[in-house]
Amino acid sequence: MKKITNLIIILVLLSGCAYSSLQPETYSRDAAQEMRNVLYGEVVKVRTVNIEGDLKSGSLVGGVVGAAAGSGVSDGEIESSIGATLGAAVGSALGSKVSQKITKKEGVQLTINLDDNRTVSVVQEVGEYQFKIGDLVELITIDGKTRVASSQ
Repeated sequence: MKKITNLIIILVLLSGCAYSSLQPETYSRDAAQEMRNVLYGEVVKVRTVNIEGDLKSGSLVGGVVGAAAGSGVSDGEIESSIGATLGAAVGSALGSKVSQKITKKEGVQLTINLDDNRTVSVVQEVGEYQFKIGDLVELITIDGKTRVASSQ
């Protein structure tokens, strides 16, 4: 039982480490000291959106916890295996729902007229700066993900 408890604790800690901020002011450690191209533009529309939560980490942790709990329903090997399988399925489903609710974020969709006459839209987590129509902004793309920040 102690081994199972330790495994669960390790999995919970590892799933917590997988968090990646969607805020414009927060960058990963890997993004530091790397040169990026910057585009400039003006905000023409601001819309509040919800960014759905992560299903994967909760599903994994819930499945492990469910399997551990389900395997203890009987001393028999067959019943224990069936319990572990059913426990993993139920735990995974419940864990993904809990994780989705916990990791759900408030977001903002920004529509921007770029200086090169293109119009783009970027969704990101709400950060410290509150965007409004007419704001001058810079768009920075890192590994295919674009962040918008005030250029003022």
